[in-house]
Amino acid sequence: MSLTLAGDDASLASRFAALRTHRDVAILLEVSSRTLGFYLHKAHNYRNFSLTKRTGGTRVVSAPVSPLKIIQRKLNQVLHAVYRSRGPVHGFVRGRSIVSNAQQHLQKHLLLNFDLEAFFPSIHFGRVLGLFESLPYSVPHSAALTLARICCHDGALPIGAPTSPIVANMICAQMDSQLKSLARQSACRYTRYADDLSFSTHYNRFHPAVALQDFSTRKWTIGDGVTSIVSANWFKINPSKTRVLSRGSRQEVTGLIVGQKVNVKRKFVRQVRAMVHAAERYGVKLAAEEFYLKYDRRQRLRPKPDFLKVLRGKIEFIGAVRGRDDIIYLRLADRFRLLDPRARFKPVIVGPKATIEVLERAIWLIEEENGPIQGSAFAGEGFDLITAAHVLTDATKATCAPASLRNLPVAVAKKDDHVDVARGIVSARIPVQLRLGDPSRLRAGDSLRVLGFPMHRDGGSVQVTHGRITGFSPWHAVPHCIVDCAIIRGNSGGPVLNDQNEVVGIAIKGQGIPKRFENDDELSRFVPIDFAIGYLR
Repeated sequence: MSLTLAGDDASLASRFAALRTHRDVAILLEVSSRTLGFYLHKAHNYRNFSLTKRTGGTRVVSAPVSPLKIIQRKLNQVLHAVYRSRGPVHGFVRGRSIVSNAQQHLQKHLLLNFDLEAFFPSIHFGRVLGLFESLPYSVPHSAALTLARICCHDGALPIGAPTSPIVANMICAQMDSQLKSLARQSACRYTRYADDLSFSTHYNRFHPAVALQDFSTRKWTIGDGVTSIVSANWFKINPSKTRVLSRGSRQEVTGLIVGQKVNVKRKFVRQVRAMVHAAERYGVKLAAEEFYLKYDRRQRLRPKPDFLKVLRGKIEFIGAVRGRDDIIYLRLADRFRLLDPRARFKPVIVGPKATIEVLERAIWLIEEENGPIQGSAFAGEGFDLITAAHVLTDATKATCAPASLRNLPVAVAKKDDHVDVARGIVSARIPVQLRLGDPSRLRAGDSLRVLGFPMHRDGGSVQVTHGRITGFSPWHAVPHCIVDCAIIRGNSGGPVLNDQNEVVGIAIKGQGIPKRFENDDELSRFVPIDFAIGYLR
């Protein structure tokens, strides 16, 4: 039995629309009709176990046996191709997450969070069957009956089946549409992540249809407009998990902090730092034993995963929330590389809001071993190092001190002395890269920054020189942009950035120029990046 279905979303949706019988469903899921029937009627198809909730009580999880789980995963693939998500839905939807859910509630005065009681178990077999038989799916009864049997266990959606989240989203489509309409009429923003629902507003009070506050007790209750829509869709609000948070308090949505931006809790970052520190000081084995004994409260069916995998996952979560070009993420990732040299990270592409601490991790010091040549280089998206040709020799070594990468030999991959640009390759993986911009939009008067190591001394850091474009002057058929800031010895090869942190040029000529240019003017110049890339590719 294959583990996934072949075909794109369009073909899967087309085949779903053609379903008529039980046999059609089996063909769609690439399993024999007899095998499908066997697992739908087989006893002990699920293994039930209980998990303790953090808030108290237990949750019964029904995990399907492997063959049935494979069938459900295939159907899940089909249903994702068929389902058209509503705007407010962020849970179990491609391209969305708890981060996109939280982003909808930034900088709001009031935030209402509540969840639905017994979310999956409240969606019974009849509702699932009716879902497939009704618009917009209109599956004939025989096929719809088979689909419902695949999705349900003991007469409802089981917690633990791969199909339950997407089916629940499909069931909630009408409720999402109604709550979104209510939110729009009430000057609110509404989102749902699985059974977690959130409303927020810029005003200092909610519309009465959304939430009401008893000013004598200061307690909030959910308004009749919300409760009536939820009840009409056969769901029930959990009163114990209903709360309203004002701007003066710490507002959270699905476990993330929402303020000026989405953020993880400080406690979480401190925990990850402590895990890294423990591994660095006492070794990975002892740090793992301490973590699983005292701090890991997660309940698992399988053996505990490798400690480094757990730690890597937590670091990547910080990067997913704060952005991978965030300095906290980058520092943790650098320390993790030393703990696990086999770890592979995709290069971080610097965004428009990245700080100088992030930018300097893409800028490299270029020095000739036992020689006078010194310059700058940068890691460009899709390249290793880009620099000026006159600072790159066979004896050149590169250093990026913030990333703990020092004195790496640089192999010359491409070099053009006339344009004065070059491309080098280092043996280490490049941690941070700069996005390449579009120099065709540059105009006289535009503000730019030149980054590099002018007149570098040991212990020095990346220097940022601010300037403006004063003109454009071709030099020996090579387009040059002239700037009013000083590009001096050591800047050569460094990036010229626009206000979006994109590379628009390579600094190649200025004060303290090489002797071969000594008869030319000493105006500070750079080569537009698009022209240079044409030679470096």
